[in-house]
Amino acid sequence: MRLLLAAGASGDADLENALIDAPSLDIAGDERSDAQAIVLTAADAGSATDVGIPCAVFASAVAGTAGLSTLQAEWGAGVSVLAPALHRAPHSLLRESLDTGRIGSPRFLRWTHWAPAGPDELAGALIDELAAVLDLMGRPAVTAYAAGQAVGAEGPDYVSAILTFERGLTAVLDVGAASSGGPPFDRAMMIGAHGSIHADGRASAALRLDDSESAPLDLDGPFAGHIRAVEAYTRGESLDPDQATQAAAVQDAVLKSMESGRAEAVAA
Repeated sequence: MRLLLAAGASGDADLENALIDAPSLDIAGDERSDAQAIVLTAADAGSATDVGIPCAVFASAVAGTAGLSTLQAEWGAGVSVLAPALHRAPHSLLRESLDTGRIGSPRFLRWTHWAPAGPDELAGALIDELAAVLDLMGRPAVTAYAAGQAVGAEGPDYVSAILTFERGLTAVLDVGAASSGGPPFDRAMMIGAHGSIHADGRASAALRLDDSESAPLDLDGPFAGHIRAVEAYTRGESLDPDQATQAAAVQDAVLKSMESGRAEAVAA
């Protein structure tokens, strides 16, 4: 599959270069005058094997301005959802530790993602992160309690939330604007039945602790999740619709809790 990168006025040059330089992707440069277009379809490209993904959409995700609702790539009549949070190092490191049984089943998760964002864009930035959190916890959330803060805007552009699950499992996440205009930052900590894993975006490596050893694990760069999301898309992989629906339901409860000041039930 050949990808046509539709760069617009709002595109991020660093992200565009990262996609073009990725050895696993075959990117063909293309320029569209309508930068707001969501996609370049196969018909636009003139080939049934070509599909377009606009760099501007990924750039808005890097800036915390796009989530599952807009981070999409259309191919013919179908729409696939690309969720970079599911492809960033914190998620992949924790997912591998869970899948191999190294830390046992999840008990507690702390999840942080900071990026430049405004109050109107908080929901879009939040839902992508929630998809990753729900995937790691492995079950639907039951309640959400959240509080918003105004870090770089007049309205809330940062949210801290506590999610509860069946059997007392808990996840705490803080998502939103990076303070003082700082760069994107990720941090995750998961405690399992038999060990824990710690990944800090400002450290040179993550650390996994279990009953037998402590092992450092390499982290990756700021655009790795977006590149892997495109790679997954070329393999026909995208977020499961049920996961997207669950993440949207939790987001609704989080935003409602921010307004009410009390814990809110997550709609089934």
